Amino acid sequence: MIDQAHQEERPIRQILYLGELLETCHFQSFWQALDENMELLDGIAGFEDSVRKFICHVVGITYQHIDRWLLAEMLGDLSDAQLKVWMSKYGWAETEPGKIFICNQEESIKPKNIVEKIDFDSGSRAASLATPLMNIHRRRLSA
Repeated sequence: MIDQAHQEERPIRQILYLGELLETCHFQSFWQALDENMELLDGIAGFEDSVRKFICHVVGITYQHIDRWLLAEMLGDLSDAQLKVWMSKYGWAETEPGKIFICNQEESIKPKNIVEKIDFDSGSRAASLATPLMNIHRRRLSA
């Protein structure tokens, strides 16, 4: 964790703000803020592509279809050629003009079966405790 004094320094404050934008899925705002702070990326190779991978992951678990313009904007105002590269990486296809098919979310849902096991001894103990308690309750009601 970064101490409070250092969090107030401009580069750290900007990095924390950019992280917050990504965490809250404000992707378009992230790219705008990043454009204003490009000096933060000096010496960091592959940063933008790593961010795009994260955004593609979020899109992949969130959307079934997405407008082409919105996906391009979310990925940092990509050109048509750049967008096609990212679509190809993730197996996304333009099924109709301007609409990109991401995946059928119903098919990707993985149900979990929850099984509760109660052995007979614990069940019979609970029943044996319940009988005296019920008798006490009945006596109070009749009194």
